Amino acid sequence: MSVNMTDNNHDDDLRRCMEGQEWTFRAQHVALKNIQRMLAHFLNNRNNDSTTGSNHDEEENLNNEHPKTEKSKESSSIDADVIKDI
Repeated sequence: MSVNMTDNNHDDDLRRCMEGQEWTFRAQHVALKNIQRMLAHFLNNRNNDSTTGSNHDEEENLNNEHPKTEKSKESSSIDADVIKDI
C-alpha cells in the first residue's frame, strides 16, 4: 500500500468526521433554538396565568408576602435574563 493511498484514506476519514461534526453542530443548534422558543412560550404563559389569576393562585397569594404584581415583575425580569443567557 502506498503512502499516497494511506493519505487519501486518512483525508476521507477526516472529511467524514468533520461532516459528522458539522451535522451534529447544526442539529444541536436547531434543538437549542426550539428549546429557547418553548421556554419563552412556557414562561410567557406562566406570566399570563399569574396576572389573570385562578383560585389556586389566589390561595397561594394569601400565603405569599409579595403581591401578584411584584411577583410578576420579578419573574418577568428573571425570565428575560434566563432566555437571554441561553
